[in-house]
Amino acid sequence: MIKRYSHVILKEILKNIKTTHNKRSKALGTSLNAECGTSRYWKSLGDVEHYNREIEGYKADLKKLDDMSEWSSKLHQDRYKFVEKYRDVLHKVGVELDGSIRIY
Repeated sequence: MIKRYSHVILKEILKNIKTTHNKRSKALGTSLNAECGTSRYWKSLGDVEHYNREIEGYKADLKKLDDMSEWSSKLHQDRYKFVEKYRDVLHKVGVELDGSIRIY
């Protein structure tokens, strides 16, 4: 079942990574602009840490899905063409796709 719907699962994971990365960038900008010691500053730092943990979880999910379905070696197929629009975000969060998945 997972192999059959791996492209749908992958698309959801990638959308979540992109959304979380954008939220993290916004929170990071807020923490850099707010004065140190204010509640806004500490809340944004907490948000950045939370989003980092979420992204790490999504990266682990990508690896597990690749272990089960080997989607990273099937990127030439039409059902995985959507991955191209997420390559820049994946690179920013530490995932490389070159015939196989590398997470750093």
